Amino acid sequence: MNRRELLQQMLMGSAAAMLVPLSLARAAGEAGSMVGSAPHKAWLLGYQSVQQNSLSSDSLRLSGRWPAALQGSFYRNMPARFERGGQRYQHWFDGDGMLQAFRLNGGSIAHHGRFVETRKFRVDESAGRQRTPAFGTRLASMEAVAGPDDMNVSNVSVTWHGERLMSLWDAGSAWELDPQTLSTIGPVTWRDDLQGVPFSAHPRKDTDGSLWNFGAARQMLLIYHIGADGTLKKAEGIPVPDLPMVHDFAITERHLIFLLPPMVLDADRSTAGQSVLDSYRWHADQPMRILTVDKNDWSRQRWYELPSGFVFHLGNAWEEAGGTIRFDYLRYADARVLTESFRAVMTGEYSGGHRSQLAQVTLYPDSGRAEQQLLPGECEFPTLDPRAVGRRQRFLVLAEATGDISHPGFNALRRIDLDRQNEQHYRFDEGIMVEEHLVIPKTANAADGDAWLLGTVLDTKAGITRLTLFDAAHLQDGPMAQAALPYSLPLGFHGHFVRS
Repeated sequence: MNRRELLQQMLMGSAAAMLVPLSLARAAGEAGSMVGSAPHKAWLLGYQSVQQNSLSSDSLRLSGRWPAALQGSFYRNMPARFERGGQRYQHWFDGDGMLQAFRLNGGSIAHHGRFVETRKFRVDESAGRQRTPAFGTRLASMEAVAGPDDMNVSNVSVTWHGERLMSLWDAGSAWELDPQTLSTIGPVTWRDDLQGVPFSAHPRKDTDGSLWNFGAARQMLLIYHIGADGTLKKAEGIPVPDLPMVHDFAITERHLIFLLPPMVLDADRSTAGQSVLDSYRWHADQPMRILTVDKNDWSRQRWYELPSGFVFHLGNAWEEAGGTIRFDYLRYADARVLTESFRAVMTGEYSGGHRSQLAQVTLYPDSGRAEQQLLPGECEFPTLDPRAVGRRQRFLVLAEATGDISHPGFNALRRIDLDRQNEQHYRFDEGIMVEEHLVIPKTANAADGDAWLLGTVLDTKAGITRLTLFDAAHLQDGPMAQAALPYSLPLGFHGHFVRS
């Protein structure tokens, strides 16, 4: 099979689960439960739609000490529109993506948010209803689609590379946006035969400035290597049997690392008209597989196994002198966080989470053995100094759920010192829902750990979103500065900071 045939097969495989007749769809009803009909729970604020197509605040209300050296744009992505025409999506991941930009400029901070105008967004907006199927929602009134980008909500992550700002989703194209206005430019096509092929939401920047990423569909894992200037260096597909949904990966100096949980597409479910999510089946009796790929020769692959488990995010990975590979990831016992918890938050029926804990893994290439150690605590959204990607870093930062927590998600931050094997924690006040916080080195040559932590929290009591800033070395002291929006934003996923 030549390269073009391989990629065409991958593209069709990605679309296949979506191209069944809608007349066969097994829909619970024409409309999902509305937030407004659920019992009042303050945390539902995080899952309500933004009704305007854009948001803007020229000057946020500042408190604390905002350092003058911290200047630039902090971009964040999130699902932000869940209803149209009386229909509500049935899964958190289905909401239309809305990119946020916090502009930090000396003594002031401004905010601007705007929906990513993907094909799906434009079609559904024009129709005034949820016309297009989504990842976890498929109603009988929805129409068939021709390919993955017809379902692309571009709501997961954002990156800046090769002087382009790109909004990212797992199963379709990256979408380029104007970095100043956030207006949508259009889908990114890395090569003519890659049009519409998945470009995942977690690219990794290498020490030479180049970017690695992947796309997963059916039995094919496509690997991308993009130069520091933003031009494609190489893209090829690797056949992978029983390829599951893959959200993230890691890189080391010499390898790419993929974790493959035992959640595999069931062709019968797909043919019967299930949603994309419901077309997957969890196999509790099967292991979590690990695939390593040599960065210099993609045909050189190695397989390992871990106990059964589910994963969204990896932290970092590195290699030791003897070839041993170490990495960390956030392990769930199973996939119920995806199949149950993230549905329940859409209706207010959430009563307790299926949360993950940090797992530290060691791979021994000589023997093919993998070892895993689980650390206590419930956490997610790992971030680290971006200069340390692919090599041994000292610190890892996570969002954490601790104590008596009455809402989904997280209420604290946790910073692990891998060298000294100790930790710092900061728990927010009751009613604060904590999102991902990025590690931003204070200067280009700052020592590992000499950094700020920048992220957002949703204050469900005040009904607003806040931008919070920590001195990473003194996390336990609490935020050194905050900036309050005059409105709330839905809970989101990932961000990217671009210095000015």
